[in-house]
Order: sequence, then structure tokens, then C-alpha cells
Amino acid sequence: MKFWNKNLRNMAEYIPGEQPQNLDEYIKLNTNENPFPPSKAVIEAIKNACDDNLRRYPNPTAVAVGQCFAQMHSLTVDHVFVGNGSDEIFTLIFRGFIESKERAAFPYPSYSLYYTLAEANGIPYDKITLTKSLDVDFEKFLEKNYALIIVANPNNPTGKKINKKDARSFLEKFKGLLVIDEAYVDFYGETLIDFVKEFDNCIITRSLSKSYSLAGLRVGFAIAHPDIIRGFIKLKDSYNVSRLAQAGALAALQDVKGFRYSIQMVRNNKEYLEEMLENLGFETIPSHANFVFTKHPKVSSKELYEKLKERKILVRWFEGPIQSEYLRISVGTMMEIKALVKELRELVER
Repeated sequence: MKFWNKNLRNMAEYIPGEQPQNLDEYIKLNTNENPFPPSKAVIEAIKNACDDNLRRYPNPTAVAVGQCFAQMHSLTVDHVFVGNGSDEIFTLIFRGFIESKERAAFPYPSYSLYYTLAEANGIPYDKITLTKSLDVDFEKFLEKNYALIIVANPNNPTGKKINKKDARSFLEKFKGLLVIDEAYVDFYGETLIDFVKEFDNCIITRSLSKSYSLAGLRVGFAIAHPDIIRGFIKLKDSYNVSRLAQAGALAALQDVKGFRYSIQMVRNNKEYLEEMLENLGFETIPSHANFVFTKHPKVSSKELYEKLKERKILVRWFEGPIQSEYLRISVGTMMEIKALVKELRELVER
């Protein structure tokens, strides 16, 4: 720590979900990855991109991917930035779209990387606790003069979507920058992406990691007013999205049939998981994502997490108020869900 600066010394470290080396021994339901593989078209596109041109740099703005995404959403390409996953986009937001003396705010509980990146960049922030029903309380975000707010639609880890009417009403009053993280929105399709045509202080972020089964490629999007997009391009690394990632991303966006099939499979499995948990007495928050946030009234979530891990099943448990009462369980294959339910039944009945 000899050469660490003040921000690095003081920041809380982001702890990702466990990624065991002996992965084949586990049922892995802890990082919200899609349980189904990318389509054959995506794999073929990546293979075809593994040619002599790997010696050359990729397109610096991933223009073909951006154009395809823009067309899908009735936007112009100058509204779209292609990033190295959503995480790069959040990093750039903290680096270039808020002053160090200004204040940010985020819901709690939510994606903890927001808090980590604020601390890493020396940005003071507040956590605004969700309502009793675990919804975003937009009115509380108006109580102080915040320069930057990030909310997720749907929220992670709760899985609850944002009320569009409330979000619009908030933007009509808010003068700072609102970022809406839609990493999971594809699973139920209730996006707020049209806000960027109406409000110049709104950024929507999207990801191919979850719904497109491409967490390993690291491709994300920021959708915003062209002035904001120009800022992202000015800030980003020179070649931030690799040639292989661009090839796979473009093929994924074009394979509409494969995408819809995967989404429907995940939704079917999620609804089955919710039904099985209810039968076991769990209390589950209605989810619009590919995971559920659930707790049992008689067995602590931490104990269930630890016992499942002993049985080679990984789910997510978070320390802290509210969230420590729950488990977050990613939707898996039907076989994985049945194996999970079998173990949970034994643990709960004991």
C-alpha cells in the first residue's frame, strides 16, 4: 500500500460473486449469468473474426455495433456509445460527468459497484434507502442538490422495476444527471430508453452480458444526448472494444430469433423457480430480471447460503441492512433449479 493514493486506501473494495476454478463441480447461481449459451451465429462470428486481421486494431468506436443497436431502438448512432461492458461506462461517468466537489446519490440496496466507483474517484455520495416495498423513492432524491444519480431498472438485487411515471416526473424536476442502469431490462422489456429523446440529462446503460449470454465478451452501451456521447468518446481508451467482441456483439444483435428464444427460456425457468420457492415457504420479491430476491421466515439467509455452498451450490448473500435478510438466486437451467430446490427443501425441513 506504499504508493496507494488516498482514494485507493479509503475505498471499499467491490467483491464480485465467487468464480471457483473448479467450476464444473458447482451449480453456479450467484452472478446472474445467462444459463444458456450464446447462439451458434455468435460463436461462428467470433471464430470467423479469428483471422489475420487480429494484427490490426479494431474500429475505435465499434461503429457497426453502435449503428445496429441504434437502428433496433429507432435512434441515430450519435445517441449510442459502445463500451467495454457497463462497468467501463460507469467508470467514465464518474471520471468525466461530475465534479469532485459535487455529490452523487444511489438507492440502497442496489449494485454496490456504484458506491465503489464513487469512492475510487473521490466523489461524495449518499445512499437513499428503498421504500418498505423495496421501490426507488424518487422524492427523497430531490431533498438535496445531487449532481449525479444512478438507479437500476430493474434493480439489482431486488429485481423490482422502476415506475415509468415516477421516473418521468422526477426528470421533469431534476437538474443533474440521471443514469438508468438497464442491465436486466431485456428479460421483461419495460425499458425507459425513449427518455433520452426527451431529456438531455438522462443516460440509459445496457449490457449484452445477461440477456445475450455474452458476459465473457464485455460489451455494453450508453444511450444519451449526442453531447454526452461525445464526452464518452473523448474519455474512453483508444480501442476499448476488441475486434472479437465487436464481431460477437454484432452477430448477437442481429440474431433476433435466438435472442427471443433464450429470453423466453429464462422467463419460464424464473417463474418455475418462484413457484417452487413459494411452495417451500419462501417470501420472494416479484422479479423483472433473471434472478430472484428471496428469504425464508424460519431459516436465516446466511445459513442457507453457507449450507448450499457446502453442497456445491453457489447463490449470493450480501452483508448489510435489509439485503442480509435475503438470498439472491440467479435463474439456472431446469436441472440446476431442481437440484437447488431439492437441497433447499432438506435444509428448510431440518
